[in-house]
Amino acid sequence: MKNTDNIILDLDGTVYVDNQIINKSDIEIRRLEKKGKSIYYLTNNTSKNTKHYISKLNNLNLPVSRNSVISPIHVMIDWINKNNIKCVYILGVQELIDELEEKTGVVNSSKNPELIIVAFDRELTYQKLETACELINNGIPYYLSHIDIFCPTLKGNMPDCGAIGMLIEKTTGKKSINNFGKPSDLMINYINTIIDKDHNKIVVGDRIHTDIELGKKIGAETVLVCSGEYQNSENENLKIDNTQIFNTLTDYLITI
Repeated sequence: MKNTDNIILDLDGTVYVDNQIINKSDIEIRRLEKKGKSIYYLTNNTSKNTKHYISKLNNLNLPVSRNSVISPIHVMIDWINKNNIKCVYILGVQELIDELEEKTGVVNSSKNPELIIVAFDRELTYQKLETACELINNGIPYYLSHIDIFCPTLKGNMPDCGAIGMLIEKTTGKKSINNFGKPSDLMINYINTIIDKDHNKIVVGDRIHTDIELGKKIGAETVLVCSGEYQNSENENLKIDNTQIFNTLTDYLITI
């Protein structure tokens, strides 16, 4: 893994929690970037847009460029453009809506949408949920931005997109068609357009069912860290193989 060209890092629970860097991982990330490694930041969080992430990573003194941040928002943009989608109803923050409208020309409206996108909506209201469920009851399909049930914070776990999706599924009795985040086929296909399939790469994250699953699907080496969801228990270890385990991202990066 010392010859890995591309290092793909999960953010929440791996690089940082909220605005707090975990175990000085920023120092090792900067060192590897100076050695010529390509650093990518792969998040499922759609409560902030691309500009926010670039600004946040810059403020944390992490090497970042417009193309090094990958989120379900980029997968949505690519998919909407390729499928010539004109109108959607979005359960999401205004930052997300603005970026989708700007980069795809799609209209966010509850009047005759082609589909519904359910995202990590920190501005969620009951009225939004009621409108979405009414549309779904009338046969409009819906997609999740990602499947994470909770988002780790310094105050403990908070509801994420997957939890909102479960509420809608239980209410309407209808499942989402797909999702745009880790480890969906839509995210896999998008990453394969960003990073050549044949290039060496590694994925580091704190979640088995998203980070590690995605890494295996794109043919990457995989590393689990114990600073987020994963806690290195016997039951969890039964679900993984061919994956290295480290306490923190820094503990792994210093080996490269």
